[in-house]
This record gives sequence, C-alpha cells and structure tokens, in this order.
Amino acid sequence: MGGALNARLHSAAELVGQGAVLADIGTDHAYLPLFLLSEGRITYAFASDINEGPLASARKNAAACGAGEKMSFILTDGARALSGKGITDYTVCGMGGELIADIIDRAPHLRDAGIRLILQPMSRQEKLRAYLYSHGFEIITESYSFDAGKYYVCFEARYSGKCREISDLESHIGTENAKFVNKDCQKGYLEAKIASMTRSVNGKAEAGKQDYAEAKILDEIKKYIKTL
Repeated sequence: MGGALNARLHSAAELVGQGAVLADIGTDHAYLPLFLLSEGRITYAFASDINEGPLASARKNAAACGAGEKMSFILTDGARALSGKGITDYTVCGMGGELIADIIDRAPHLRDAGIRLILQPMSRQEKLRAYLYSHGFEIITESYSFDAGKYYVCFEARYSGKCREISDLESHIGTENAKFVNKDCQKGYLEAKIASMTRSVNGKAEAGKQDYAEAKILDEIKKYIKTL
C-alpha cells in the first residue's frame, strides 16, 4: 500500500501505537499514514493540511495505494477540527517547534486521556520541550534519527496534567524521565547542536554582543555529551 519511509519519518512511525486511529497534521503527500496503513499498524487515518495542494497529492497517493476507504482528508489549520473523531494518535512532523506548540495550544482536546502526540520539530526543539512540560505534558520517548545529512529528534508525549518548568539544559537535551531511542544518533544530534551554538556564540562575541546565557548552556551540553 505505502512505500518505504525515509529515516526521519520512520522514527516517527515507530512511536505510533499499534491499532491506532491516526491524525497526520500537515500531511503533505500522506507518506506517513499510507506507510502505517500498509504495515497494519493503524486502522484508520485522517490526513489534514492547511492547503488544498498537499491534500490533493495525499488523495492521489491514497487512491494509487487503494487506501481511500481507510482515510479521510480534511482541509484545516492545525488540529482543532479533529476533535470527536476517535483519534488516538496525532503526528505533527516537519514544522518548527514553536508552530507545533501553537497547534497544541489551540486544540484543547489533545489533553484528553489516551491521546498520544508524536512530534518532530525541525527547529526550536528546546522551545517545544519547555512548552510541553510547562503545559502539563510529559515526554515519554525521544527518538533520534539521521537522514540526508541531518540529525532529527521525535517526541512521544502525553498529557499528565502536571505542569513544571524544566531547566534550560533539559530543554536542549531532554529530561532524565524520558526514554532515549537510538543513542548513536542522539550523540550526533547533540554534537551538531554544539557546533551550531558555538558558531552563534562566537559570532555574537565577534560583534561585541556577549551572550553569557547561551555560552553557559553550551558549556553544560559539552559536559553532558561526555557522559553518553
């Protein structure tokens, strides 16, 4: 039914629950739900997007795979229109961390019992981690992957109702309560983060703008990575 996934999306697919009813937010070509249907991991999929173009591609791909009866296609912004449909798992991949946080913030039903969020931020991962914990969510699993020359992280999160502030370091590396999957890629991800933050700190210093807070976190991440 569905073709093979790249390593980035495959790491998200592995976090989806067996027998789930899935909503793929920002589905694009619907590669992820079609793969999960072909694997028998999910029973039904809602493919949603804010633009009609990606949905048209998703419909075409579903028809080619013979998956039309197991999918619905919804033109909507975020997840608000997906309440009350029996959805158990929501995947949000390929967006910035702050945008993902905004999608969650505007959809109160994502806090319902039994809902699993699979979130793969392309940037501002630290902002999304901090948002989740401060708004009562718990990151259960962090899965790392390497694809097309870049490292990625994917979160499995659920609402616990326990709001707490995490440290700046935890927002960058995750908390000790989370399960970390694919340790080699986790180290590579943090090494890439160190390289990026080093360029940022040095660039600001050369411009006469010392960022002591960023430099401190950079030093803490360097110390942490030695323990992996």
